[in-house]
Amino acid sequence: MARRKPFNLKQFVLREAASLSGEVTPIEKVDPVEYEAGEEAKQLELDIDFIKALKIKEAKINRMHKKLVREMRKVQMRKKALKRRVTKNI
Repeated sequence: MARRKPFNLKQFVLREAASLSGEVTPIEKVDPVEYEAGEEAKQLELDIDFIKALKIKEAKINRMHKKLVREMRKVQMRKKALKRRVTKNI
């Protein structure tokens, strides 16, 4: 059985990039596109605030869930004990 060569991700990505655009541009020669802070910054701030609010809500729901799980286990244990008592008395 022939052994396979190890997969080289960097080579694969460069090969695919060359096949898509025709040539590979070094990262150092690419100029980033800059935007002025305006609506994008405000929207980003709103999104971050919303994420924080959702995180708080998630923590609250998680606490409630843990409490409900504890209560459910207690109810199930009581139910189980009562079933045993009923079957024992029959």
